[in-house]
Amino acid sequence: MELLSISDEKDREAVEDILNKYRAERGFIKAPVNPKITSAWGDGTSASTVQRPLYAQQRLERQASARKFCDWCDNCIASMPKQSHQRLLRVRYCDGPETDTPDGDAMNILDISSATYTRRKKNALLAAAWYFGVTPRKSSEQ
Repeated sequence: MELLSISDEKDREAVEDILNKYRAERGFIKAPVNPKITSAWGDGTSASTVQRPLYAQQRLERQASARKFCDWCDNCIASMPKQSHQRLLRVRYCDGPETDTPDGDAMNILDISSATYTRRKKNALLAAAWYFGVTPRKSSEQ
């Protein structure tokens, strides 16, 4: 018995949510840190007996978890067998510029028409669903 996805559209939306979260987390990773926060952390000890600010520690922890999430997403995309799907997802979600029209920019970078882009994007998101764990995998035990 095979487990099949109920709705391809729901799978695409779930993958798109994951990739949009990737963009947000990647932005957080690349955001500059105020040097006043970390200037006293040279050897890992405080410069004084004053407790380190809690928000600085939380920021570093969130940055570490965001880096792990982004690495996981990068590995999922790299695992996809079709390079055209990999390239489209990387241009649109991972490496593309931060603008108001990311789809338009992706079409310009890939140099394809809007109809071709839309079709390839749908196929790439659906193919990525399996690698991101959104689509149930076939079960051989049932």
